[in-house]
Amino acid sequence: MRKFFKIALVTLLVLAAGTGTAVYYFMKVKKYDVADKKVDEIIEKQYSIQLPDGTPLPEGVKKDANGNVLVNEKGHYILTDGTTVDPKKWLSESDSNPPGSKGTASANTLPAGKNNGTSDGGKTTAAGTDGKTNATSPNGTQSNNPKAPPVSSAAPSQKATVDTIKKRYAPSFSSLQGQAEGQLGSLISQAKSEYAQKKANGEAINPAYFYQKYTGAASAVEAKTDAAFNTLYDSLVSELKKNNYSSSHAKAFKDSYESAKESRKKALLSKATGG
Repeated sequence: MRKFFKIALVTLLVLAAGTGTAVYYFMKVKKYDVADKKVDEIIEKQYSIQLPDGTPLPEGVKKDANGNVLVNEKGHYILTDGTTVDPKKWLSESDSNPPGSKGTASANTLPAGKNNGTSDGGKTTAAGTDGKTNATSPNGTQSNNPKAPPVSSAAPSQKATVDTIKKRYAPSFSSLQGQAEGQLGSLISQAKSEYAQKKANGEAINPAYFYQKYTGAASAVEAKTDAAFNTLYDSLVSELKKNNYSSSHAKAFKDSYESAKESRKKALLSKATGG
């Protein structure tokens, strides 16, 4: 059994790296029925991106129970109405529009405590206890004049440093890496479970079948992870640029991601082959 896994499961960890004529034959020429509901459930599980507080987001973006943003296999934001938004395109359009204009981030995407009113078409108003729109006058009293501009008592915020921005995003990248490792680990467990079941049932074991099925599944997870990473990375780059910093400051995250991906392949390969 140990030797079989070295043959049948080694390709699970290749993750679309390619291995010449063998891959061409198993993946392109010989086709197997690899449909499996359990495997589909693993590779179709949506990633949730843990974006820092205050990150601009489209109106109606869908979130999980922890407030993290859900993305599809292309890394696109999923909206509550079932539609999706391309983050790169949306960030580009958002950056070209002034704050509060249609198409920019909704007020509820601001950090907690920053939005004390209600959002109405991109305009934020302060609501009084009687439900009317009130504004604070310069002397600190409430005015019933809906046209009176609100006066903010908050001190101007200091410009974020590169270090501060990178620290805000570090937990986000770590969270994504954890989700990716979890899904790939689930594929390993499912492959071993399927092998054991077939063996117990006295079924014929075909290494090429396992090769095609689980390499394809792992490749789908990797592609989905790359897309989610790029969504997170583009958000980081956007924040750096808004603070007049070079996007090159984000490169360390990309280098770390690629390095972790290679390490993950080796670690999972060791698990799959019993090493």
